[in-house]
Amino acid sequence: MVMYMIVIALALIGGVSTLLVGLSQENKKANPNYERKTKTNLTKLLIIYLASLIAFIVIWMIFK
Repeated sequence: MVMYMIVIALALIGGVSTLLVGLSQENKKANPNYERKTKTNLTKLLIIYLASLIAFIVIWMIFK
């Protein structure tokens, strides 16, 4: 059970970190064109995080 919590916590931390980096002011200043694609980029990354998290949970449930 502890391993589930660790993986879920890491996935959540990764997702939140992705949002923070994508929405940061420094990122907008360094690359003004990035702002036009921010929503699309973040959506794709969050879908990848969610799909990975669900896949890990399903795999652990099967092999537990």
